Amino acid sequence: MKIYLAVPIIAHRQLEKAKTIAKVIRSLGHELVSTWVINENPGFSLPATNVFERDLGGVKKSDILVADVSQGSHGVGMEIMAAYLYRKRIVLLYEEGARVSHMLLGVPNALLLSYGSLEDMEAKLRSALRKASSRF
Repeated sequence: MKIYLAVPIIAHRQLEKAKTIAKVIRSLGHELVSTWVINENPGFSLPATNVFERDLGGVKKSDILVADVSQGSHGVGMEIMAAYLYRKRIVLLYEEGARVSHMLLGVPNALLLSYGSLEDMEAKLRSALRKASSRF
């Protein structure tokens, strides 16, 4: 399956967490569509219109969107809405105790996974993606 990983890039970037999520996705044989999110430079010098087109195109060609919503991010929110409108399956990861927008928590049919540690997140995401061929 093709999976788009949405994580904060501009503010609240947690590159090691993004790499951990990407590792789980790839370890299960899935294709990571948004490879730039785990690069040191995810395209900071790209024109904004190119970033918009790249990210929307990635969401469109994916089967599932996995997003870390522990921290607020306009871009991640837009990617989630695009996935919803494109009728993609959506997995929202967030740290226990994080203040997550009710708009995100209310996305119909999204799978919400709260986690206490990175190990907990890995286990829950791994389990969810193994079931990806069936409906959440």
